[in-house]
Amino acid sequence: MRPTGKFAAIFAGIIGLSAAGCANMPATGIAMPQPPLAQDRHDPQLRADLEAAIAHGVIPGAIVHIARGDRILVHETVGSAEPGGRTPLDENAIFRLFSMTKPVTSVGIMILAERGVLSLGDPASKFLPELSDMRVYRSGGRDDMVTSPAKRQITIADLLSHSSGIVYHFTGTTPVHQYYRRHGVLRDTPVGRTPQDGEPARNLDELVARIGAAPLLFDPGERFHYSYSTTLLGALIERASGKRLDAFLKEAIFAPLGMNDTTFVISNAQVARLTPLYRQGPDGLILMESPGQSEYRDASRLLDGGGALAGTAGDYLRFARMLANSGELDGQRILSRKGVQALAAPRVTVGQLPGKSPMQFGYGLAVGTTDSGSDTWYPGGTVGWAGSGGTYFFIDPKSRSVALLMTNVLMGADMQPARTLQPIVNAAARRSGAFPSLLILK
Repeated sequence: MRPTGKFAAIFAGIIGLSAAGCANMPATGIAMPQPPLAQDRHDPQLRADLEAAIAHGVIPGAIVHIARGDRILVHETVGSAEPGGRTPLDENAIFRLFSMTKPVTSVGIMILAERGVLSLGDPASKFLPELSDMRVYRSGGRDDMVTSPAKRQITIADLLSHSSGIVYHFTGTTPVHQYYRRHGVLRDTPVGRTPQDGEPARNLDELVARIGAAPLLFDPGERFHYSYSTTLLGALIERASGKRLDAFLKEAIFAPLGMNDTTFVISNAQVARLTPLYRQGPDGLILMESPGQSEYRDASRLLDGGGALAGTAGDYLRFARMLANSGELDGQRILSRKGVQALAAPRVTVGQLPGKSPMQFGYGLAVGTTDSGSDTWYPGGTVGWAGSGGTYFFIDPKSRSVALLMTNVLMGADMQPARTLQPIVNAAARRSGAFPSLLILK
């Protein structure tokens, strides 16, 4: 079943926010080498287009970078963190990554698989016994639904490919989605929330238990549905590794790559660089969350591997470059070449959204096709993902190219800011010459 209305728009914004650029913002803390800049790294047309978007109230500012190999070809930082702000957007600004957390957590799972701690074919219940006896919705309404036992166990691979039968509360209006809302099968986040929703889970274990008690929308492995699957992968990392999710990701990914500002909780030293979060209103951008009042300031918040990281563009650039470089960056091997290939291999078709061509999905990453590229989704030959707060990246493993966009506006029912930014950044990617294999740009 397809998501409708404003929830479809939120979902579309997350998975459809197409081509953007990659950031070269220096991380704080331990100094890590950055790619040498091309002789001329500015794109006047890109800057003009972004400034027009700012003038029309679509975004307050943005950072766009496009890189190939160890060279940054395009680097534009435009506007401010606030609408009409006089202070230029900080190169070290920290953005809410939301669903762009998912590729990071997916890489974490692949690391554990390569260490022999788990197998992707393992039932998730091996580490999350709360998922041992899942039942599947068959008929009826929210309060009188008919369910039956799932035909098989949810595997770790099902969670990676969002084919588990689990949902997000905001990706539809079926009785299963209604159940999630009524019973608080969600975390405390501004994405897709309504005042009528049940009290959100207080911690990761509580959310896992609620998901385990909820009905599945369909049998595991049947099809794609965007969901809390990656949140469960974060919990699985904790159970399998014996470490908190934040500690594991720091040790296995962030520290080796020098991603020193990527975190679930914003410290006192970082809060001045955290951007405010806005949404579209009838008369312009409306403040949703200020830095000082952000959920990211709560040290006790739920560590959601599906959507709760924050970080700089420079940090995420390093992560994306690692993927584009087959799992290695600056002598630090994070994942094997085969591991990256497994992430990028198409596994299931994404066909949830009306008016969009089908797109493929791998393990934690969208896989662009000729058809999806023609709809200004992820271009053919690329893999990537996006966040509902306006962040987006994609890579072309063949050319070792990366594109990344950072901004701070929550996706709205009118598909802004994606509707404006997609063609702008696609055109910049074409002009840069960084992605010679992109079918959409030929």
